[in-house]
Amino acid sequence: MINQRQIEAFRAVMIAGGVTTAAAALRISQPAVSRLIRDLETRIGVTLFERRSGGRLRPTNEAGILFHDVERYFMSLDQIAQTAAGLRRRSLGTLRVASLPALYVSLLPRFIARFLTERPEIDIEISGASSEAVIDLVANARSDIGFVDTPFEHTRIRRHSLAAVPAVAAVPQSHPLAVKPVLEPGDFKEEPFISIARSTQLRMGIDSFFMAGGVNRRLGPETALSLIACSMVAAGVGLAIVDPLTASAAREPSICFKPLRPQIEVRFSIVTGSDARLSGPARDFIHEFQRQFSSNLDLPG
Repeated sequence: MINQRQIEAFRAVMIAGGVTTAAAALRISQPAVSRLIRDLETRIGVTLFERRSGGRLRPTNEAGILFHDVERYFMSLDQIAQTAAGLRRRSLGTLRVASLPALYVSLLPRFIARFLTERPEIDIEISGASSEAVIDLVANARSDIGFVDTPFEHTRIRRHSLAAVPAVAAVPQSHPLAVKPVLEPGDFKEEPFISIARSTQLRMGIDSFFMAGGVNRRLGPETALSLIACSMVAAGVGLAIVDPLTASAAREPSICFKPLRPQIEVRFSIVTGSDARLSGPARDFIHEFQRQFSSNLDLPG
């Protein structure tokens, strides 16, 4: 059988062009290199070098053919070593991330940029969808990590909670309420109100907010997205209550955002498949996002 040391000696001589330099590169004696070359030739039954005067070796055509495969072999070994090092650093692989708009238009892109700074070799595929669609993607293993705001129970989903954040009121800058530091349920009375149509924690919190204050909203248009609600507020359609992440991304001169009393808590969640074994990068992604979520928010209001 050909052994690794014989192949290393052959490759060193081919690269170095002589036994002396090859011996120095391998940190063995010149006779040891010559012996390894002879043993290799005996093993394969082919003359790889013509012996010249002064101990010089000239590669044969057969040596050139063999060297081509030897180089491919060593390149494969180098690639394996690089892959193993990357796995140790948890920097290789692909992460498929799906998110509701509130996060992918605000905090998530900035987090991913920081995450990739230390892991430049990882590939991240990010897509935007409603919370219901995100849950379906993760449950059916088409996304590794999802971000949602919908309360749910699902046998194929594991939830990783994020810190609660306070919802804010979106008010046109020219509206009389823009000068108030905090808005309460009564401030919305008789004002056109843009509702969030989907069954989310935010929608349930808004309903409780007005019920506790004994206020009947003057219902205006409905929309599934807080970002659209902010656009309607900017156009003067009415007032809205939105999550603070969307508000931080939708800041423009024509809208101001106000805190509420009592507060409406909004809680987003990271979701993964209940049966999925998360990769190292996926575990790091979730852990770091949870840790940085509340500390890096630039909340309005």
